[in-house]
Amino acid sequence: MNNHSDSWACIHAGEDRRGRNTPLTEPIAQTSVFALSGIEELRRIAEGQSASYLYTRYANPTTRVAEQKLAALEHADDCLVTASGQAATLCAVLAVCVAGDEIVSMLDLYGGTLKLFEDGLRRFGIRTRFVPFGELGNIERYFSERTRVLFLETPTNPTLRCVDLEALAAIARRRGMVTIVDNTFATPILQKPLDLGCDLVVHSATKYLGGHNDITAGALCGSALAVAAARELMKQLGACLDPFASYLLIRGLKTLEVRMQRASENAGAIAGALQQHARVARVLYPGLASNDGHACAQKQMRGFGAMVSFEIRGGTPEVERFAQALETWTLAASLGGVESTFSYPLLSSHVGLTEARLRELDVSPATIRLSVGIENAAELIGDLRQALDRT
Repeated sequence: MNNHSDSWACIHAGEDRRGRNTPLTEPIAQTSVFALSGIEELRRIAEGQSASYLYTRYANPTTRVAEQKLAALEHADDCLVTASGQAATLCAVLAVCVAGDEIVSMLDLYGGTLKLFEDGLRRFGIRTRFVPFGELGNIERYFSERTRVLFLETPTNPTLRCVDLEALAAIARRRGMVTIVDNTFATPILQKPLDLGCDLVVHSATKYLGGHNDITAGALCGSALAVAAARELMKQLGACLDPFASYLLIRGLKTLEVRMQRASENAGAIAGALQQHARVARVLYPGLASNDGHACAQKQMRGFGAMVSFEIRGGTPEVERFAQALETWTLAASLGGVESTFSYPLLSSHVGLTEARLRELDVSPATIRLSVGIENAAELIGDLRQALDRT
């Protein structure tokens, strides 16, 4: 299956249409439980001798199609979809770590992941050592004999920094560690961490994979053994994805490639336009040659993505005036849909972080994050310009 193109995987992977009168659109197995033929079938399921479906928290045929599509796209042996991206990250970590183990993670992370690692994992007895972006070249000094996982996010949220996955995964592999990568911003269309030597990939499928702002979902891709371990944890935690959300994810994946291509083209044009505006202090986009991560992005990505961040000259008052002046762009805390949206990380993805931590992450009161959609680029740029002119 992995010999096929991404276009084929988006549309066809996991779906079998060879039977007579087979629906062209994947049916929704909207059920919590499955009927069994008898005690013998139940016994075979209990003994692991049958792949029959039993209970949707364990597995569901609609959900399985979504998993097979994502496995094909990420060049993975298998995939597990979950009720959210946070659930996928938690299952990935707990599939590897036990109480007393340690994680080494970049400090530049989505705020929710940062809080999970700082607080949530402590309840499981798992400690996290955070590495500032400028220290990634010296990452081995952060490892200990208890380190089991290296966790990376690239491009980062919201500063769009890029890290060399191949180089860092090689270091971790030499130490017998598992490298987990959050690939949400790039998607498998633009970046395939497993091909670069990483071990597990996680996604907030709520974002680009779903693509229409109508589901909350997560995904974890990797080896059959690792995904099986994560699946057992998902069953225990109850973090399954329901069949209808799985169907919406399947539908979204069918257009993932074309959406990412259009949105990325728009983002490049918008980043260039913002660079030229007098009210913009700085633009963060890996597609800009002036960006520190440009060379890294060119090396490991097949495009620069559809997220753009920038800083308005001034601070919170100017951000508020800019937000009020926008007409086409919508203020929303999530990202990755066909609609163009913007967010204010200080009060959304990174809310509650200390001023010191925000400085470490290079997130300021003037930072605005754009999730570029698939509308007409000229109209999007025009709206940004008129709003900036009024700040």
